[in-house]
Amino acid sequence: MEMGLTGMVLIFGVVVAVVAVSLVALAGRRSGEQKPPAPTLRSAVDVEEEVLRLLRQEKTIHAIKVVRQHTRLGLKEAKDLVEAVAAGHRRLTDHPAFAGMPPSLPRRGTGDLAGRVRNLVAEGHREQAVYLVRGETGMGQDEAELFVDSLTTA
Repeated sequence: MEMGLTGMVLIFGVVVAVVAVSLVALAGRRSGEQKPPAPTLRSAVDVEEEVLRLLRQEKTIHAIKVVRQHTRLGLKEAKDLVEAVAAGHRRLTDHPAFAGMPPSLPRRGTGDLAGRVRNLVAEGHREQAVYLVRGETGMGQDEAELFVDSLTTA
């Protein structure tokens, strides 16, 4: 069975089209914006700073998502709160949803671990102190609790 010139051109055109579509898809995947890792927000102040940064960039939806991730607020409540913050009517950290979060945690590398643990416990943030010890030492929950207790009961 002989294929005419028209048939060969048609097959060649189909092959070129498939290759072109594949290359465009591959290039789009490679050049696509990759999202930066989400910042680690460990305190109410961290959340507020991130929300304000997002609002300055006019990323209100992202700011609402950050609030929802760090509170138990519903979509409408988080939206209303972010809009109030954007309008300058209130501070994010004054909302009761942030009452369980420490206002500000000491940063890693600022002072010795024992001192930072004592400060957290003195501020009423024992759980955050245990979390800090676990994060910086690799201790398990029980070990970290014993460490925190040994520093604060002396």
